[in-house]
Amino acid sequence: MLVLALDTSTPQVSAGVVQLRRPHELIAALQADPTGPVRPAQVLAQRAVTDGLGHAERLMPLVADALAQAGRTLRELDAVVVGIGPGPFTGLRVGMVTAASLGDALNRPVHGVPSHDGLARSLSPLSGDLLVVTDARRREVYVSGYRADGRRVLGPLVAAPAAVPDLLAEHDLRPIHVAGAGAELLELPGTEQLAERLTVPADAPVLGLVECAATGLLTDVVPGPLVPLYLRRPDATVPGARKSVLGR
Repeated sequence: MLVLALDTSTPQVSAGVVQLRRPHELIAALQADPTGPVRPAQVLAQRAVTDGLGHAERLMPLVADALAQAGRTLRELDAVVVGIGPGPFTGLRVGMVTAASLGDALNRPVHGVPSHDGLARSLSPLSGDLLVVTDARRREVYVSGYRADGRRVLGPLVAAPAAVPDLLAEHDLRPIHVAGAGAELLELPGTEQLAERLTVPADAPVLGLVECAATGLLTDVVPGPLVPLYLRRPDATVPGARKSVLGR
C-alpha cells in the first residue's frame, strides 16, 4: 500500500512516500529475518525543510520532490495521512487542507493522526516512558506523555515549561526519554533521569504517522473528518461589531 504522509505541525514541513506492508508481506518479512526488527512501514522517499512562515509555499514542492525521488506519481497513491497537531493554526491548516484536497482530487481516503503520536510511534520500542515536546510559542510548549508500550497517558496539551514537572507527577510519568522540537525549552529540576534527548531521524514524522494509521488503512476503514488539535484560539480573530461612542 502506497501512502503519502504530510506533517506541518511544527516549523519543519515534511512530506514522505511510505510503503505500508500488508499482513502477508509483514509475515514474509518476519520469516525472512526473524532476529531483526521489522517495521510495518518503509519510507521510500522523504523531503523536509524548516520554514516556520512558508508552509503554504513549501509543502506541494516537497510532495512533488518526494514522489519523484520514489519514482511514483500521485495517481499511484492508495491513501493520504496527515498530522493534525498540536500546532499553530496556520501551519496545521495548510497541511490538512492540502491533504483533504489531494484526497478529494484523487478519490483516496485521508487519515488524520496526532503528530505527537506519530513521533512517539516512530521511536518505538523504547526502554521507558517518553515525553514528546514541541514549541507552542508564547513561552509555552505542547506536551504528550507515553508509556514504554506506546500508550499515551498525558496530553496533548499546552502548558508553561515550569508546569511540566507537576503534570508528570500527576500522571505518574517518569520519562527517561524526551523528543521533539521543543525539548530544549523544558526546565525540569530534580528530574536528572530525563537526560536522554533522543535524536529524531529525518523520516520519523512521516513513518510514525503511517504506522499509527496502519490498522485503518489496511482494513479500509472510512476515516472521519479531519479535526485539528489547535488547543487554543488563533492569534488572528474576526473583529466584532464596533461600539458606538454615544452608547447607542
